[in-house]
Amino acid sequence: MNCTCSKNNIEFYHNFQLKNFNTLKMSSCADLVYFPKDEREFCSIFDLHDNVCVLGWGSNTLLSSLGIKTPLIITKKMSDISFRCNTVEVEAGASVQKLSQEACNNGLSGFEFLIGIPASLGGAVAMNAGAHQQCISDYIVCARVFDVEKKQIIVLNKDELEFSYRNSLIKKNDGRFIVLSAKFLLNKSDKANIKAKMDENTEFRKRVQPSLILPNLGSVFKNPILPNGEKLSAGMLVDKCGLKGFHINNAGVWEKHGNFVINYDNCTSVDYTNVLFKMYDSVKEKFNIELECEIVRLGQFSESEDKIWKILKKD
Repeated sequence: MNCTCSKNNIEFYHNFQLKNFNTLKMSSCADLVYFPKDEREFCSIFDLHDNVCVLGWGSNTLLSSLGIKTPLIITKKMSDISFRCNTVEVEAGASVQKLSQEACNNGLSGFEFLIGIPASLGGAVAMNAGAHQQCISDYIVCARVFDVEKKQIIVLNKDELEFSYRNSLIKKNDGRFIVLSAKFLLNKSDKANIKAKMDENTEFRKRVQPSLILPNLGSVFKNPILPNGEKLSAGMLVDKCGLKGFHINNAGVWEKHGNFVINYDNCTSVDYTNVLFKMYDSVKEKFNIELECEIVRLGQFSESEDKIWKILKKD
């Protein structure tokens, strides 16, 4: 791994190992990685390359075991969080767990649900992250977004971001728009009450979701909604197929919840993808319900993985 800062003084590396930059702890080598510190550096990278990928905290992203050939931006150093009265402006690379804690420190309520989510702000906005009947779109005012096609920064308000369940304009136009920062409006509240709610959410998460001691990407399938509006639990459907604890090599369905896939010991992206397909195929066969994967991918994948992914993804 080599480091230099000669390209517009932006920190970058060749042959960079990404195992510690994704929550699945997937071994994946990137040919070229940039770590911009601000919007100016971020945007200038697109003057150097025609095609660029972006990674935040890697909590919802399956990296290819074959590696990443496309230049990659990691946004972790774009992590400023600033408060003014009831509003907070947050850069894309900021940890939403840190954001939740700092909102509490400032006596602002609304982000208690973020305390257990290991994600960056940019990724959380793109997928409209949520928990405990709350989501990012409940509090967002607007986002500063880089339009890759026009190579310019635009500001999109809440309506223009087209939020829906685990979806947004950003996610629906994969690669076209990239979140740089966002502004939110929160509610003044008592710090003790905010902290109590955060503690409650943390304890709930410990009971029903694996900690990152067991490397995982979070829940893998969206909870399906039936034509009559009934919302089902993807984990419950997988459980009823008897798949808790199911393994393919070193990737497996978590023994305590059917909607999490664990990397038990240096699994490959092929192992992980095949486990996802087993879950999908079993639920389709037993219940005639086609689960939709909410994980995204990054890198060069095998032909067999690509075939499965066309089935797992609907958007």
